[in-house]
Formats: sequence, structure tokens, C-alpha cells
Amino acid sequence: MAESPESEHPIKAHGYAARDTSGILSPLTFSRRATGEKDVRFKVLYCGICHSDLHFVKNEWGFTTYPVIPGHEIVGEVTEVGTKVDKFKIGDKVGVGCLVGSCRSCQSCADDYEQYCPKQVLTYGVPNFDGTKTYGGYSDHMVADEHFVLRWPENLPLDSGAPLLCAGITTYSPLRYFGLDKPGMKVGVVGLGGLGHIAVKMAKAFGAEVTVFSTSPAKKQESIEGLKADHFINSKDSEQMQAATGTLDGIIDTVSGTHPIAPLLNALKPHGKLVLVGAPEKPIELATFSLIMGRKIVGGSNIGGLKETQEMLDFAAKHGITANIEVIPIDYVNTAMDRLLKSDAYGYAAHDTSGTLSPFTFYRRATGEKDVRLKVLYCGICHTDVRFVNNDWGVTTYPVTPGHEIVGVVTEVGTKVEKFKIGDRVGVGCLVGSCGSCENCADDLENYCPKQILTYGFPYHDGTQTYGGYSDHMVADEHFVLRWPENLPLDSGAPLLCDGITAYSPLKYFGLDKPGMKVGVFGLGALGQIAVKMAKAFGAQVTVFSTNTAKKQEAIEGLKADHFINSEDPEQMAGATGTLDGIIYTVSATHEIASLLNALKPHGKLVIIGSPEKPFELPSYSLLTGRKTVAGSLIGGLKETQEMLDFAAKHGVTADIEIIPIDYFCIAESAILIFTSSRMNGGHEIVGVVTEVGTKVDKFKIGDKVGVGCLVGSCRSCQSCADDLENYCPKQILTYGFPYHDGTRTYGGYSDHMVADEHFVLRWPENLPLDSGAPLLCAGITTYSPLRYFGLDKPGMKVGVFGLGGLGHVAVKMAKAFGAEVTVFSTTAAKKEDALKGLKADHFINSKDPEQMNGATSTLDGIIDTVSATHEIVSLLNALKPHGKLVVVGAQAKPFEVSSYSLIPETQEMLDFAAKHGVTADIEVIPIDYVNTAMDRMLKSDVRYRFVIDVANSLKAEA
Repeated sequence: MAESPESEHPIKAHGYAARDTSGILSPLTFSRRATGEKDVRFKVLYCGICHSDLHFVKNEWGFTTYPVIPGHEIVGEVTEVGTKVDKFKIGDKVGVGCLVGSCRSCQSCADDYEQYCPKQVLTYGVPNFDGTKTYGGYSDHMVADEHFVLRWPENLPLDSGAPLLCAGITTYSPLRYFGLDKPGMKVGVVGLGGLGHIAVKMAKAFGAEVTVFSTSPAKKQESIEGLKADHFINSKDSEQMQAATGTLDGIIDTVSGTHPIAPLLNALKPHGKLVLVGAPEKPIELATFSLIMGRKIVGGSNIGGLKETQEMLDFAAKHGITANIEVIPIDYVNTAMDRLLKSDAYGYAAHDTSGTLSPFTFYRRATGEKDVRLKVLYCGICHTDVRFVNNDWGVTTYPVTPGHEIVGVVTEVGTKVEKFKIGDRVGVGCLVGSCGSCENCADDLENYCPKQILTYGFPYHDGTQTYGGYSDHMVADEHFVLRWPENLPLDSGAPLLCDGITAYSPLKYFGLDKPGMKVGVFGLGALGQIAVKMAKAFGAQVTVFSTNTAKKQEAIEGLKADHFINSEDPEQMAGATGTLDGIIYTVSATHEIASLLNALKPHGKLVIIGSPEKPFELPSYSLLTGRKTVAGSLIGGLKETQEMLDFAAKHGVTADIEIIPIDYFCIAESAILIFTSSRMNGGHEIVGVVTEVGTKVDKFKIGDKVGVGCLVGSCRSCQSCADDLENYCPKQILTYGFPYHDGTRTYGGYSDHMVADEHFVLRWPENLPLDSGAPLLCAGITTYSPLRYFGLDKPGMKVGVFGLGGLGHVAVKMAKAFGAEVTVFSTTAAKKEDALKGLKADHFINSKDPEQMNGATSTLDGIIDTVSATHEIVSLLNALKPHGKLVVVGAQAKPFEVSSYSLIPETQEMLDFAAKHGVTADIEVIPIDYVNTAMDRMLKSDVRYRFVIDVANSLKAEA
């Protein structure tokens, strides 16, 4: 039987521990080990609360063992040192961060990167080397090996310095590692929470020009005036984001919620780095095209080693960097954790116009004095949700968490809330705010307030975006929260918060709520069926109009309507002429309305609530001769909505529903986008013999063998061109299909001859075959360049190549020529012989075999991913050593460190290298009239490696 925390060590200690997944902390007496010869014992003075503490105590990562005492931002005063400790003495101020142990013998430890040691020991909640559990800093004292204890700088405050042991090193380390620590660098920081504000301070201390990105415009003043950032960008403002394109050397992304990164990648210069330190729980969508075209990098960073953490503390002390903090007593810790939790919300959001929803972590505001916080129990799906997430109305800003038919139970109320208490059942509908002062608001018609705030996708009063009910909890001003009637079901009542009030309000407003009124309802969808129920509850005689005769039974037997009319039957429609006091039009599709107007009595009302996209044709004669009215209606005010709920409860009006789990929302949709062009000659792997040169050409003469690759032009004046990186020039001209400087179109190498500026023509090495060398002008440079740029060109490097097609086989040859130990990954086991015997790769791994992939964990310095089909990359990332690089060159069509195609001097260098090492492509030579068959075979993957067209011998001018 395992010993208790109190008895496993000789020294008694006291702290606050969580004992189960509730995460509630309470006093715990436990024990610390005796001070070993290399140990430092210290009294804990301050300990920061990190967001990861919250996740850990609730076992949200799935490996917490209880009891757990959290805390890894620990500062204190030394009370005892071991006999062999030489760095500290009693009375010294010290700190302990995220680690208290590592193997001290692996390469990572030797390089002072203990945070990447496979045997690292976290400060709390994991087994130590002696088998006992580590306990963190929410305690009265601490003991740790001196190697993991940090000297506290004299002029660094203990309290506001404590968070630097996590947030400080988490932001300092990537700024240093990714070269963003040079004065004058242009650095972006995404998010302005605990990590973000420290990142700004660190970057400013390095001398960077700092741009803060935030979804909250209210953060601007804090960024510019408080933190002295140079620029602020509202990341939801597409115009501001567009203006930032290509301006930054690097971005530190501190946001832990899932969010789109494509706009951030666009803000990077070529070779820019986007470094993720916020650890979103769900995978991000990575569009590789942006990476490839700018050789941009997406990387991650995890705290820092002990040496670097000490360096960071000294740097912070020198530059006066501290965290913005609130000091609390330890018995307030649960309230503090609760406050942290309430800033977090979890739901489903759409991130783009596909409308596909995926899990999303975001932030709700703290409960204000007039606010009500509720746990969401049910949320209806409204048709407008679908329209909104797809941006059908052109006003959506992403990410958007929809849902405006929200019911739940109150979990907290503000100090000035008087209508609700904890435990009450409540609802929130389409609105969460209005001006409160206009005539509409005064008349309880907030739905017509010009400053109304919708429940999701709109700016709130504080500048933040509203998020809807597809989430775990909600907070709203009590004025916009509705008391839920005792006998109204929560689930089938939820849709009433939209459909119910949308139908109820016009019946009331237009006087159709009197018993005996003759009311028509056009359409029998979600709105229509509620409209029928409401009208019947008012005592009306109801006629249903529908184009679908199969709806008759539902209308008459199910909903107890009095009459049913097939609106496509002229005889039935004629029979209804002049019979109705009003009609509620609930259909969102556009229909002719002349026949509906004919069905109205004089003074009758046709009320549109279905929001058709296209205008109606309105026959004015019918209106004039019968003084009939066509009107519209939009939901209702809060007072009327409460009235509607009570009415529905009294009369048993609910929606007919199907309850679904939240992950059932999305139904995948496929679309094909077909690109057409007036005329294009392809080909950018072109080799030939010079037949003529211009008068100022000095690099070539007639008879020379030459090549032309992917580019035939650039501006020649930008920084990229000056650095011989024409492939990143914003005015680059591709070899075919692009406008040239003179306005004409470029045509490629599927032709009999070619002309190009000498700067973009490459000298062909004497001993490099023309045919099998031609593909090197694309595949060669596409693989050679990243091997060089990312430092994978050193003998003895361990390099993986994923895929063994046209790009992959050249990547293997290039890596072998550099002296690398090469591992080929392929989903096709039959490729093994080709990889090992044909290409002389050192290892082959079937990437579909979990055992083989697991055996490759942490073995490679880098991987060149040559596959263009969308595929998972997590297993490839696992195969990398710490600091390893996954370089994607395959240009996946869908979102999923990355390189681009040719730059002129490097392409020449690559050709010479290939000639020296005998690197050529494995090819199939074809005549040009076979090109369509070849392309078809490429689509079907019916080609071993590369096709090459024998242009000179097969292209003949047409007679």
C-alpha cells in the first residue's frame, strides 16, 4: 500500500491541494524529503497562479493523480542547503520554475535544454526519481536540487517577478531562439493576457518595434499607453490586417484558444516566423501555400532550460520587466481559480465561410455587477445560424460561435442583480445589449434599437465580440436574461426564444390575437409550426398554406389547424379569396404573394417574418382596392419575449425538436472550384541551347546549354531581389501564365523556343544530362533549398523524406549527397525496395504502421514533407528531435516549416551541386503530343517519378 503524502518523507509541510476533478483546493498536510547534499530548502514567499495550474487540478489533460499541490512560479528565501551546494547560502532569495529534475545525461541536458529531456520532472504532480510525487509551490516550503534553483536578482521584486518563471521564460526563449531579439526587429504579439503582456515587455526590452494583435479594441489603450507597444491591430478588422501584410519579422502567438493563423502568416515578411506559445487544445488549420510562397516558419516553444531561465531573470531585472499582478492570500485561491475559469469559455465556432464548426476555446467577461452567468443546458439551431456562419449576409467576422436560443441555469449573479439568483432557470434570446436610452428602448422594443447588440458575432459595449450559446456557459446583463416559466420544458422551449417571439409578436402587434380571428400561416417549417401553435392558442381559426401536399396531415392532425390549402392549386387558392384577417408568411424562399393578398379580407395584413433573399413582386392594385397591408416583423423586445414565454407555458406551446450532441452540428459539404484561362502554355523545367543573345548579354553565348526554371522576372529593386531571393519578390513573374513587364503574357516551355532576361537564365553544367536534369529546375531546387536553409545539409544529419514521388526521390538523392542519414516515410510498403536499394536511403518506415512510427520518435533532425495530398502531420512531428524542423514542400490544397521554389543564384548552385554528385531525376521521356496522356497519368498517379517532354525532337510547327 502506498504511503500517504504526510508520511512518505520525514519533513512535514503544509499546502493547498486538489483532491478530485472538481479542482477545489483545500489545506493538506504532506511531507518533503530531507535536505540532500545537493538540495536547497527554502521558505515559499510567493507563488504565481498559472493557467496550466487550473487545467491540471481539474485533470483536463488526463494525467493528473490526486492529491495534487500545484504551483510552478515559486520564489522564496533559502533556509537550508546541502553539504555539497556551492551556489546558494541561507538567506538567499531564489526561485523555482516548471522543472525540478531531468536525466542530466542526454543531449538536451548537455545543451542546457532540460525542458526537452525525455525524463524531465515537473515541479508538481509527477513521479520524482525516488518514486514519490512532486508537490508545487502552493505550500509553505520547498526543496529542490540546486541545479533547478535559480538565483533571484537583487532588484527584481519577488511578488511581480514570480510569474516570469513561467510567462517570462515562455516568451523570452522564443524571441532569442528565433532571432527576434535584435534591435529594430519588427515583432508581433497576439493576445494580451498573462503571456501576451510579458511578451510585449520582453520584445520592447530587446529593442523591437512591437505590434499587438487583439480581437478586443478595448485593449488598444493598454497596449500603446500602458505597455508602450508601437502599433495595435484589431485582428477582426480585415482592413487593418490587410495593411499589416508582409510587415513583421516574427510573431509570438500567446493565445490558447483555437483561432485562425492564416491572417497572421500573411502579416509576416518572407522568412518570417510565427511562434506558438499559447498551446491551443485543438489542432490549428495550417494553409501551406502561404508558407511555401514566403518560406515562412510556424514553430513552437516550451519554456526554457535552467541556464536560459537564469539569463531571463537577469535580463528582466536589468530592464525592469515584471508581471502585472494581483496579490492574494492562499485561502482565496479557489476564488482566484474560479475567476480564471470564468474568463474561459468552450464552445463550437466557425472560422471561415465554409461554415464548418469546430471546438473553440474563448473568453467570457467576468461577472459584472448587473450580470447573470449561466451554465448552458440547451441551445436551439436556427436557420439564421447557418446563414451567419457561412457569411451569407456579408457581416460575419470570424471566429463566430453561434446560438441565440439559449436556456440554462444561473451559476453566479452580480452584486446589483435583483431579478435572479443562483439556481434559477433562465433563457437568452437574440439580443444581449441595446443603448437603453432611445425611444425604442423606452418602449420595450429593444429589437429596433439602432445600437442593438446581437447575442453573437457583434461588438459588445466594451469592444469585445459576443459569442453565442454553442458553448458551455454564458454571461449577460440581467435586462436581457429571461425568467424561465416553471412548467415550460427547457429543451423544446429553447426555440421559442427565436421562433416563438418571431411568430407571437406580429400576431399581437397586428391585432391577430383575438379569439375567432381567421389567420393564415404560409409555410410549415420551424417558424410555421410555431406560428400555427401560437395562433391556435390565441383562439384563431387557422389555415395553413403550403406547396407540399404531404404537409396536410401534419397541419390538420398534428397541429390542429382548421384548414389546409395547397398554394400551388389555383382552385383551392381561388376558394380562399377574401376569407382571412391576416397571414403570417414564414418562408425564407421568395414566392409570389398576389394570391395570398387575394386571400385577405379588406384591411387584411400580410406579415413577412421569413426573410426571403430576393424582393417580392408587389401587386399594388390588390392593396389599393382592399386597403390591405404588407408588413414585416422582427423578433420582439425583452418584455414581450418574457410575456411570450409565460403565454407558451400556459398554453403548452413548445417546438417539435430533435436533440443532438454539439459535434453533430456540421454536415460536410464539398465544392469544386474550376479555374479557366484563355490560353496557357505550361512548363517551367526548361533546358535548351542558346540560339541568340542580346547586345548586352555577357554571361552566355550562342551554343551554350542553359535552363529556365519557375521565374522569368522580378522587380530587381526590393529587399528580396537584393538578397538574391527573387522567389519572394512581390512582383515576381512566373514562367508561364503571368503578365510580363510589357503587359504581354508569359508562355512556358511546352514550346519550340524560349526567350528570357539573362538574369533568369541558368548556365547548364557540362556533365549534367539535359533530359534527366530538367526536373531539377523545380523538384531539385524545391528540395535542395530547404535542406540548405534549415541546416539539414551537414554530414551526419538525420533527415526524413515523406513521400517518394517526383519531389521525394530527388529529396532523398539531395540529402544523401549532403551526407545525411536518410529515412523514407511512405504509406506504400511496396516503395521500400525502391527507397533502400534504388535510392540508397538508410531506413524505410511505413507511415501507416503505428509501431514503426512510434519507433521513430525523436530520431530526426528534420523532415522534408513532399506529399501534396492533405495528411496528418502529428506523427511526423513526433519523429523530430527537439528543435527539429518539419519542412512542407508539397503544397497541400487544404489547410494543414516550409520552403519555396527557385531563387536564381541558389538554383545555379544547386545545378552545380547536382552535376558534381550525379544527382538527376528518374524520368520518362515523352513526345509533346503525348502530354495530355501524361497529365492524365499524373492525375491517376500512374508515373514512377517525372515526365520530361522531348521538345526538340517532337514539336513541329503546324503546316
